[in-house]
Amino acid sequence: MARTPVRSTILEKTDRVIDLDEALAIGHKIIDVRSAAEFLTGTIPGAINIPLFDEDERGVIGTIYRRGGQGGHTKAVDQGFDFVEKKLAVLVASFQSFQGQPLAICCARGGMRSLSVVNLLTQAGFTACQLKGGYKKYRRNVLGRLEIFRPRLIVIHGLTGTGKTRILQRLQPAIDLEDLAGHRSSLFGGLDRLPSNQRTFESRLAEKITTLGEEPYFIEGESRKIGRVFIPKPLAQAMKHAVLVNIHCSLETRIARIIEDYPVADEEMQQQIESILRSLKQKMGVEQVEKMCGLLQEGKLPELVRILLLEYYDKRYGKSMSEYRFALDISAEDIDAAAARLEEFRRSLPPVEP
Repeated sequence: MARTPVRSTILEKTDRVIDLDEALAIGHKIIDVRSAAEFLTGTIPGAINIPLFDEDERGVIGTIYRRGGQGGHTKAVDQGFDFVEKKLAVLVASFQSFQGQPLAICCARGGMRSLSVVNLLTQAGFTACQLKGGYKKYRRNVLGRLEIFRPRLIVIHGLTGTGKTRILQRLQPAIDLEDLAGHRSSLFGGLDRLPSNQRTFESRLAEKITTLGEEPYFIEGESRKIGRVFIPKPLAQAMKHAVLVNIHCSLETRIARIIEDYPVADEEMQQQIESILRSLKQKMGVEQVEKMCGLLQEGKLPELVRILLLEYYDKRYGKSMSEYRFALDISAEDIDAAAARLEEFRRSLPPVEP
């Protein structure tokens, strides 16, 4: 593609602009052309990242724009053209697997990056539209949705290992905050997981809200922080004013479930667990921690888990749970039976008065 035609057409305004809801309804593939670093901080769920500029190129363009005075905009655009023209063929080839699909191209604000890519793709025979407002508009919509999300809830509480998450996975409508956060909300909660950042967590939660239907919703009792993310304040407040349910089971059942949920699959996993155990020296004492590390190395997991439950988790969470007023207390020895009892309990709740 010749240099002059590209420059004369790449930033022409287009009427090929689409809102996100319409794009998703029609079946457009969302392509995020921001840099990889921008993409990692947060994106539209399901979007694919094909960056127009890498982080170094983006930095150069931004510096030219900020320091260029009145001509900064033009100079920054020129530099962007120079970067793109050097890799134009590679850039267009990156979209080949989406040939024949309708594409919605997203950048930060629905500005020059997405516009230029739409024009480039259109010239190359693709069906592409510019996503109106870009990621910034989507992000504002997410925050707006979470700001008003104060649902009626049934909150499931129980000591560590009682099977709260297992029960929640059998219930509808339910919000699994740990799944959305990519973290089990415990010392070992990040093992074998990919923890979400705050923006990704909020995007997943906002998307989940649209699927829930009629209140009340089941949710697991959590602290405000799960891994490295925080529950939005309106939802956290709703959890404090919810109907509370307590589940319980025997210590032996709890031990067995934890061992099943956290299998020591290989040496790397064992090393990660040992590192976490050693971080407890101040809270549990050096002698107790050394004992647990020895049990881990010997493969005596039931004894190790027993100590963790009785000497750490139960002491940590038992006191706070003793202050709750529960509307229902049920056994979780049988997960399916517990889930069925909770569904029955939900049906028995009086409707909300208008």
